[in-house]
Amino acid sequence: MWQELNDNIGPRPHLVFPQTSVYIEQGVFGRVLATPNHVVFYPSHELYRRELHDPRGDVSLFVTVDPQLFEAIAAKAMRPLGASDAVTYFTVQLLARHLRSEPEHDRLFAEEMLHRLVRRASPRQAVRRRPARRTTRRCHRELVEGVKDLLARRLRERLSLGDLARELHTSPFHLSRVFRESTGFSLHDYRINLRLRVSLELLADPDADLTRIAHELGFSSLSHFSGSFRLKFGVAPSAVRNPELSKILEARLAAAS
Repeated sequence: MWQELNDNIGPRPHLVFPQTSVYIEQGVFGRVLATPNHVVFYPSHELYRRELHDPRGDVSLFVTVDPQLFEAIAAKAMRPLGASDAVTYFTVQLLARHLRSEPEHDRLFAEEMLHRLVRRASPRQAVRRRPARRTTRRCHRELVEGVKDLLARRLRERLSLGDLARELHTSPFHLSRVFRESTGFSLHDYRINLRLRVSLELLADPDADLTRIAHELGFSSLSHFSGSFRLKFGVAPSAVRNPELSKILEARLAAAS
């Protein structure tokens, strides 16, 4: 249910990594759709509200952040929603899984890794050629939010650029250009990243078949899925099922430096 803008994040700033798509509204900013491709910035005592978009519910990982570190990161954002790179998202999810499964974890190791990951979390900057009129900015924003909604709801479909443009009543060229300038992602890269981040949740089930996961997420084959996974995350899909996640996390810590 959509509420008044009266939820308070609390005395410490947060970075939030969505695991399902969710609408958020924060401060003076309008409603936007946050997906696993994003990181959400919440300053101390920020007022916000959230609305369900994914039928699985609102599932997100909330990370409290040192105020000084947060200010250094959020100053680059200029808005509450940023693009989370693949290494950061992957490592945060594995770290959370590691901490849940290892009660006797090394606290220093976990804190050091989290500190470095937070530093990586500043958003990919969107490219703007020149200031746009207010009406143009509003139209572009509506177009971008529309395509984010389509890609999140129909993630498993092999929608073409033409399909997306027809659904949104625009031209393929205009859609592609506006989306990249507004988000920092190409449409193809946004969808690949979204599929792979969803796959991390499916891979947590040790009995899930890799080929079935690949096809469920719209990949043409297991090799296509595995190659894309390795390209984005640096390891094979089977590696995240390794019970010794700390070894993978140590490698990710070096990559996050």
